Amino acid sequence: MREKVHRPLLLPGTGPNSDAVNAGATAGVSSSAPLPYALVDVSADGGFGTLFGATGHALVAGVELLFAIRTPDGSATTTGLLQIPKGFDPRNPCLVAVASSGSRGVYGALPTAGEWGLRHDCAVVHSDKGTGTGLFDADRGRGVRIDGILADVDDPLIAFAPPRTAIERLKENRPHSVLFKHASSGLNVEAHWGEYLLQAIDAAFQLLNREYPHAGQPLTPQNTLVIASGISNGGGAVLRALERDRAGWIDGAVVSEPNVMVAEPARGLAVEAGGRTYERVGASLYDYTTEHLLLQPCALLAEAELSVPVRNAVGAVRGNLKQWCKDLGELGVLTRTRLIDQAQEARRALLESGILPDALQIGHLNVMASVWTAIAAGYASAYARLAPDEFPCGISFSATDASGVPRMLTDEELARAFSDGSGVVPTAGVSLVAPDATGQPRAANQGGAALAACLRSLHTGRSAGSGRAPDSALTADSASVAQRLAAGEREIGMTGRLPARPVIILQGRADALIPVNHGSRAYYAVTQRNDNPHSQVRYYEVEHGQHFDAFLALPDLARRYVPLQPNLLHAMDLMAAHLRSGSDLPPSQVVRSRPRGITDGKIAPLSPQNIGAVLDRPGTDAITFAGHTLHVP
Repeated sequence: MREKVHRPLLLPGTGPNSDAVNAGATAGVSSSAPLPYALVDVSADGGFGTLFGATGHALVAGVELLFAIRTPDGSATTTGLLQIPKGFDPRNPCLVAVASSGSRGVYGALPTAGEWGLRHDCAVVHSDKGTGTGLFDADRGRGVRIDGILADVDDPLIAFAPPRTAIERLKENRPHSVLFKHASSGLNVEAHWGEYLLQAIDAAFQLLNREYPHAGQPLTPQNTLVIASGISNGGGAVLRALERDRAGWIDGAVVSEPNVMVAEPARGLAVEAGGRTYERVGASLYDYTTEHLLLQPCALLAEAELSVPVRNAVGAVRGNLKQWCKDLGELGVLTRTRLIDQAQEARRALLESGILPDALQIGHLNVMASVWTAIAAGYASAYARLAPDEFPCGISFSATDASGVPRMLTDEELARAFSDGSGVVPTAGVSLVAPDATGQPRAANQGGAALAACLRSLHTGRSAGSGRAPDSALTADSASVAQRLAAGEREIGMTGRLPARPVIILQGRADALIPVNHGSRAYYAVTQRNDNPHSQVRYYEVEHGQHFDAFLALPDLARRYVPLQPNLLHAMDLMAAHLRSGSDLPPSQVVRSRPRGITDGKIAPLSPQNIGAVLDRPGTDAITFAGHTLHVP
């Protein structure tokens, strides 16, 4: 895309006293743009360049405008990005509104629905939904602006700046600390994700009308096709935006593997699938994350007997996993004493909490990559609105040396953080840090059973081994954090009450990060129980899909799973055709995919037959809802 630079300029934002700041264009010059492709498998055999991605490495020409939306009190800056492809037609306009997945920066949805929009000549407005890299280095007292430039705390375009008093306390009490906006802003931004996406849509129309002053009539949501889309946290942001879109700005939505929070409205619902009825559905992200964090390292020893990917992965760390099982026994979390019995007990507990065996088969990926520790620590801070110098279970963030001792970020590491960082630690050379047995901060990316039990207790309100009263009560400080965390979770609750707009929800059955029973199945069931006669929600569950398409570059996984990205693009095609021509959306169903397998000793190239198809008449593969139960073939 062609670079077009504007002088910094204030635009009226959505909501009282909010400002949208156009900080100039960065496309083609920003090193952050390629990073999101880490979300997909970019190998040719994996379908990149044929079934999805840049076909023939074709580029898209156009204009890119970067902007910020400040909260009324000036305490936070949400980043937005408007991309206008050269083929955009203001006489037949379309806008795709996307939100970044995870805690990523504003380019986070570019390779998914963002690319679909550009290649269909739609303008694309991106929102980082109030997360983004948002890094702040306490040692230097400097943070990252929305365009990646390092800045002081008083720069109006800085993505996140903590109070100066908190910075001084950090430097004294936890030297070399690094902060990230999602965890450390004290805003519980997830409660505002939908609001931020709607604000980005509003800013997009202001900028489009500035770019096309002679379009004949002002561009508005009423005369423009608007499709919202996102994956994972981005998908949750889209659904949150729809739940509050009373003005009718969004015409339709496509989301994949959304992070949703329907613990309350899902009460009393059940899922019937695979010959089993699941009565625990709709658990919160923090609930199932800390349960996995606590139990899955031990459960992997039982899973290794069933799953080839797990068996190949756990060999080098088997000793650590054995110690984890032993520690869980000593904490009273597990009741069995023999190692294999403890591992099976931990695995059984995860299954009983609504996790599918399909998801457990690749659970080692989350354990080895410190995913559960990262989410538990970061989201505990976010939900509880902890101050930058309040550490959940003693966890803070810092670069560390080879022995795990905190150190100052190098100049190069800090300069690269905008493009290298994912917004959640560990990332970009920054590690999770917690006190060791001597009380000294040390790298703790993998954590340990005691640390996991502490993070879990912030959800349950009880210490590990709670059956061993009276020592099950939390300390006063931990109890306070647990109460604040619970209040934060209530703030992010969703209703599942959507306006009469078409919505497609996708998810892979083997999703090991956002379990289907607590994610898409739960949210779809809630929408159906709401008994809206005008409901246009569809749920397509991909039989061999999992959460991270990028992992399919690994041969062990490539021959067992299929990517979700081609299904997302097809769902976008279905949605666009429905909105433009009125074609029917196929009913909810299981998409029967077919793993690639091995041909002549090599992983076979991905083909459309592997991906599966959404059928107009799914027959026995239809997903149905009756009474209080969702039936999934």
